[in-house]
Amino acid sequence: MKDKTLVARYLTYAGTVPFLFTGIGQFFADELFGLNLQHLAMTYGAVIVSFIAGIHWGVYLFKETPMNLFIHSNVVALLSWSALLVPPFAGYFILISSFVYLILIDLKLRKLEIIESWFIQIRVQATSLAILTLLLGVIKVAM
Repeated sequence: MKDKTLVARYLTYAGTVPFLFTGIGQFFADELFGLNLQHLAMTYGAVIVSFIAGIHWGVYLFKETPMNLFIHSNVVALLSWSALLVPPFAGYFILISSFVYLILIDLKLRKLEIIESWFIQIRVQATSLAILTLLLGVIKVAM
């Protein structure tokens, strides 16, 4: 099991690199190789929200939980997709809210001992970084 947790940690932290790159990068350039950094940040955020929602599906399939994670995960995944359809300021707000909502679910699942402590640790760290870099996008939009 230890090897799985180590791989999960590395992959999770590697998954934060695009957030750092796009969040900070927006302050140096609007585009890179013809790609809009703001759009990249938001689409990556929507993908990761959907990925976490998928993890919740797995939790609900194999563990007893006090909430229907099928419904919660579908709603938040659709909301994150809608972030790509609205103006950037609203889109960033939707994505940040989605990340906050998902981590609140995970904290509840941890409190009930449904998910492991090592998992919540990396989730909190990666989610915090994602939210901070998305907030950089909000600042950039407001400038």
